[in-house]
Amino acid sequence: MATLEKIRKRAGLLAVVIGFALLAFIMGDLLNSGQTLFRMSADKVAEVNGERITTGQYQERVDEITEAMKLQTGQSALSNEMSIQINQNAYESLINEILIDDATQKIGMTVSSEELADILQGDNISPMIQQLFRNPQTGQFDKSMLLGFLQSILSIEEGALGGPQAEQLMMYKNFWLYLEKSIKQQRLIDKYNGLLVKAIMPNKLDLQSAYEAGKESVNFLYAVQPYSSIPDSSVTVEPAALQKLYDSRKELFKQDETRSIKYFVVDINPNAEDYKLTEERITELKEEFSTTTDVADLVNLNSDQPYLDAYVAESDLPAEVLSFVKSAKVNDVKGPFLEDDSYKMYRLMGTTMAPDSVKARHIALPLQDEAKALALADSLINVLNKGGDFAALAQEFSVDQSTAANGGDLGWFTEVAALNGIGQEFKNACFSAKEGAYFTVRSDYVIQIVQVTDRTKNVPKANVAIFVMNVLPSNETFNALYNEVNQCLANSTDVEKFEANAQEKGYQLFTDATLTPGDYSLGTIQDARQVIKWAFNNKKGSISEIFEIDNKFIAVAVTEVYPRGYASLEQVEPALKDELLAEKKSQMIIDDLKAKNLSTMDAYAQAMNSSVDTAKYVTFNTRRITGIGEEPALCGLVPYAAENQVSAPVKGDNGVYVFSVLSKTASEKPFDAKAEQATIDNMTSYRIPYQTMEVLRRKADVIDNRIAFF
Repeated sequence: MATLEKIRKRAGLLAVVIGFALLAFIMGDLLNSGQTLFRMSADKVAEVNGERITTGQYQERVDEITEAMKLQTGQSALSNEMSIQINQNAYESLINEILIDDATQKIGMTVSSEELADILQGDNISPMIQQLFRNPQTGQFDKSMLLGFLQSILSIEEGALGGPQAEQLMMYKNFWLYLEKSIKQQRLIDKYNGLLVKAIMPNKLDLQSAYEAGKESVNFLYAVQPYSSIPDSSVTVEPAALQKLYDSRKELFKQDETRSIKYFVVDINPNAEDYKLTEERITELKEEFSTTTDVADLVNLNSDQPYLDAYVAESDLPAEVLSFVKSAKVNDVKGPFLEDDSYKMYRLMGTTMAPDSVKARHIALPLQDEAKALALADSLINVLNKGGDFAALAQEFSVDQSTAANGGDLGWFTEVAALNGIGQEFKNACFSAKEGAYFTVRSDYVIQIVQVTDRTKNVPKANVAIFVMNVLPSNETFNALYNEVNQCLANSTDVEKFEANAQEKGYQLFTDATLTPGDYSLGTIQDARQVIKWAFNNKKGSISEIFEIDNKFIAVAVTEVYPRGYASLEQVEPALKDELLAEKKSQMIIDDLKAKNLSTMDAYAQAMNSSVDTAKYVTFNTRRITGIGEEPALCGLVPYAAENQVSAPVKGDNGVYVFSVLSKTASEKPFDAKAEQATIDNMTSYRIPYQTMEVLRRKADVIDNRIAFF
């Protein structure tokens, strides 16, 4: 009881303690939640009208496009240039998806499941699919190939295959899913663009006007005084005029965050000592290269180019190799000699008369259970020897999805292609087998039933071992050049000294380069993403350390930082000033010409310090005049001017013109509303798809944050 009484007396204190405990618990949870929310908000590659694109979504799209590209090109690894393009395509596709989805949702436009099925495998197959499933004999879309492919990838259960075959099956399935998604998105875009095209269809008056605008073709004389004939220094552009023009065009000056930089590039090249050392190393191996019975092992261990144990048609040999083959005996060696910054040696391994290429087909059987695989191979060969349908058996049993739908056809290939594509055993078997015979070739994961179906005629062929040692900068050369560049940067305490020191050293200097967050290249240097990231993570006046890219040293100085939003007047002033200068110069030229009271083309040409030229076949609809370029003012005036009369001076985009119509030719083709409609529809259908995304992008609030992650 005494204890209970003490508790009652301290009830207020307990309430406070419990309250603080609960508050701490709640605040802790909120803080943890806040950290999660912060991480979520930070995980933003881009944002479109408030909708985030996460790093996971971006990477997934990159992976999808990468796998699709590998499948289509047959390459297991893509070049840096291709990877950069894929990264950009992934970003653009994600942005465009959000924009087009927002636009179509507002009007209730979708792609139904029935519509999707029809363009995937129905009566109106998408051109994207038709391009992929063409019959190699006819070059036309083959629907049976498409259906066979779908049956082969959907009928094999996951886990039924192992090794590369399982990976290949999954790759094909993922490719199809990506293709479905891409086609559905493209269909939605096409429907939206189609709606816009129909919404701006011309009426009868528009069609009649279009016909009349192109009906009369004009030939005319002209003389021009370009604006460049008046020095810019003789014309004054007031700041108020610049500001007024900027304000009127401001919406055109939206920009992402950008950086302006100066940078220099230094090639890391070998010196004379590096050439000498490389020549000595290859010379030391010449004797062994000339006498060894295991050329493949020696070359593969020491050469910068692997040995290809294959016979190549003399017609396909490089000129210098062919010259050696023609004059050499088997086991003769040429070299070492210097060619294209590499020391080389040739050894003639053999010559023969044999087919340059063979054509074959195969059935690839999984080798998980060797006994069953061998038994199945023997059984299928027995069926084939009795007249079985090879193509049908390939579609039913082959795990090579890339050829099964086409009856196992491998097409034509040379020894080198067979060696690089499948391997030595396959190459040897195919080029030694009798035409029409069935044989098996085994690898780690499959047993292939192969039939050579055709071969080219015998041609002279040679097997040449080529030993290559590239001349590369030594560590000493690299370090000496690095130290030189590093010393140049150490003496560059600001941007002005950075530029002056680079010029003094004779480095290749680039000024006023502008970078955006999505850039991957820097001038001709393709994979320069690390440089772009550095520039965006540093402030104006910062000078970088040395970057090593593509066998070059690169150093950068940030000269300006432009925030996201609208480009400043200072940024766009040169272009606006040129426009205002042209406006003032045009008036100066026109006033001067009018004051001279000229009446002939020759007189005008002399006053303009120009000559009289001729333009032909110009109508109101002409976009570019041959010899002049785009000059809308001329196209608008010339068709309606009287013949043989000299015009008053006309302000153009590039200069002031005077013209005189020589002749007019009216088309005898009668007005055809349907033909005019078709012409306008074609122009609109071509223009709308590009302009649609451009307008949607311009009206949207798009934030590019890739620089924070990639």
